[in-house]
Amino acid sequence: MARARRSGPSSRLRVGRVAEADAEAVRGLLVELALEEQERYDHPRQSRAQLDAGMHPPGPTFLGENHLYVARDRSGGAPLGVCWVVLHDPGTGLEGEVAELYVAPAARGRGVATALLAEAMALLRLRNVTFAAVWTRDDNPAALSAYRAAGFKPTEQTVLTWLPLEGH
Repeated sequence: MARARRSGPSSRLRVGRVAEADAEAVRGLLVELALEEQERYDHPRQSRAQLDAGMHPPGPTFLGENHLYVARDRSGGAPLGVCWVVLHDPGTGLEGEVAELYVAPAARGRGVATALLAEAMALLRLRNVTFAAVWTRDDNPAALSAYRAAGFKPTEQTVLTWLPLEGH
């Protein structure tokens, strides 16, 4: 471990960045985590061998992709809506997020969100994404309806957020 520092009130632990020599042991811990966690959620299960084969040691960086889709009417006029999909592999398989979905107010109720999400879902399936998420607010029923129709559903997980704001 590099740059280890003492942590916690007991000062009996050292916490530091993963060194190259730790990579396989850390990968093993992540496989164990995945095995334990998948029992808590309603999604397809993978065997230890499948998880082991699909998980590479996470490194200090990873690659990501942006996919932006735009919807227009058939005449090719101004964009009516946009869907931004982000793909990345942190070391546990390709993951995705519908980062943004927006439909211009004048175009709402015309199937624009549905068409954009259909393209996003086709990308997720084509690329064999292992996990995809979307964030929205409870007070946005149109977005919730569109995401649910595309196959997203609330999960058993609790999402906690941290923002670097004064007083938080």
